[in-house]
Amino acid sequence: MRRPKGRQPASARHPQSAVGVAGAQGTGDKKQAAVERNSGTFRFWHDERRFKGGADKCLVQQALFAAGGVRTGGYPKAAPISGPLGCQRLSDWDMLWSPARSALRAVPFLKPGQLVSAVPGMYSLTKKRRLSSTLSAAYGEHAWQLVPQSYSLPAELQQWRAWLDEQAAAGSDPGPWMLKTAQHLGKGLVLLPGEAAYTAAQQPRLPSAKPFVLAQRYVANPLLINGAKFGIRLWLLVTGVDPFTTYLHREGLVLFSTDSYDMDSLSDDEGAAARGHITNYAQNVNGTVWNLDMLKQHLGAGPYKQLWSQLVSSAAHVACAALGDVRTEHRKSAVPPNATFELLGLDYLVDGAMHPWLLEVNGTPSLAVEHGDAPVEQLIHSTKNAMVKDMVGILNCQQRFLARYGQQQPGQKLPPQTARRLQTSLGKDDEALQRKRVEAELKHRGGFLPLMAHYPVAKAMSCCCSMFVMTVTGIAESS
Repeated sequence: MRRPKGRQPASARHPQSAVGVAGAQGTGDKKQAAVERNSGTFRFWHDERRFKGGADKCLVQQALFAAGGVRTGGYPKAAPISGPLGCQRLSDWDMLWSPARSALRAVPFLKPGQLVSAVPGMYSLTKKRRLSSTLSAAYGEHAWQLVPQSYSLPAELQQWRAWLDEQAAAGSDPGPWMLKTAQHLGKGLVLLPGEAAYTAAQQPRLPSAKPFVLAQRYVANPLLINGAKFGIRLWLLVTGVDPFTTYLHREGLVLFSTDSYDMDSLSDDEGAAARGHITNYAQNVNGTVWNLDMLKQHLGAGPYKQLWSQLVSSAAHVACAALGDVRTEHRKSAVPPNATFELLGLDYLVDGAMHPWLLEVNGTPSLAVEHGDAPVEQLIHSTKNAMVKDMVGILNCQQRFLARYGQQQPGQKLPPQTARRLQTSLGKDDEALQRKRVEAELKHRGGFLPLMAHYPVAKAMSCCCSMFVMTVTGIAESS
């Protein structure tokens, strides 16, 4: 019996996709031919099976097609076999779009000029038990102005016990605590009073239950809108390591809990945190969703401006805290210059005093668009799609890969010696090239706000080379 090739009907394929064509999962030479045949300017691999939803609705794939990309790999979900991942076919793409876990497997083998959707070292923020320790190591007690007091479990049980004892000695109420597992989508959350939470964190769990990895002090005075709690999802983009370039998009989503907020009801009948305390969309499907303009209209221009300023400052501090781990991991893997980027989802809660609290940093944030109410679905689509288009724009996908093909413009035929010189330049990393990269990012950033001008002063020099610090004022003015 012949092995199935996972072929798609021609009518089901985008004209710029070589996926599903006989032999399309073959060698780099075949992929190059696909680029030329489809008049694309770069090749991208989309690990479709690793994402939620089908490729036909993938906002990133649509944006890459629009930028001139040709999809050369990633087996469709409908294919009868799973096929290889992008990290197993490095010669077949210029850009890899894959969740961080699988994308990182490609990093040690990257060639100059390739781009992958994961930044080594970002786990220091995206791992639930690592976020608080990373911020604490960077900022000491000030970390607890960025995130609620948190303890990694089980490593910091003794520190948590000492804190609870201090509160008891002072006659202070420790308040409720949220116990978190490593699960996503709002799963595995338990909300209990301080002592009860500490006891629960020590007790053995059923084999079917995931262990708790974090205890986080609950923000018990959230700002409510129409009696409901809400959270804010923002997107942070990391585009370079030296200088450390990060951007926060001006668009975002406001996600509401479907149940009213009630401090007298912390848990549901099964012991999980009651839904009135959870704003994660997966736990509030088809719930109320706003964009940031709607939040601004509700709060008023003045209060919203103050809140946004605090969000920008918080995001800049959070990004800077990861720099040490990021640079260490890049050195370990000998990553070529400008070879990595990563999109992160920042989840904030706003308290009654209008102070934003970072609850989590999500690697590979959901870009799915789904809602039972068509107008709300359109709002979600327009918000996420604008951000994704700006992400592809700031990465300069239409131009950045041309040198890999010995070109300065699409389709350009250069003398062999000039083409080779362009290809050789991809492995170089000097101040002039980095300045050029940053200038291009600022030119094409769309709705992304450069965070570099908002880095804490004490860390600005370590985040950026001297050239970059000299131009930070210009960046601030351009934002």
